[in-house]
Amino acid sequence: MARIYRYEVPVDDRWHEVALYGDPIHVDCRQLNIVEFWAIHCEARDSVPTWTRSFMVVGTGHELPPDYWRTWGSVIAPGGLLVWHLIERRMP
Repeated sequence: MARIYRYEVPVDDRWHEVALYGDPIHVDCRQLNIVEFWAIHCEARDSVPTWTRSFMVVGTGHELPPDYWRTWGSVIAPGGLLVWHLIERRMP
């Protein structure tokens, strides 16, 4: 059975590992220091493999990490003063 789950990535300049079945489908921000994303989740009994993936939130104008990465979306933080960007570390 497949469902959509919500995941959180803190705004702390660190990589956060998340086991996912598929790619993020939406990115948003309801709290100032947490970016959320939604992705398809399959129950373990479905025998669908997961991949551990690393995500980080960076702010506009902040230096990007030297790793190879991919962007998944940008969000305006509550209050409208900050914009966060969800990136994923990828293997070359």
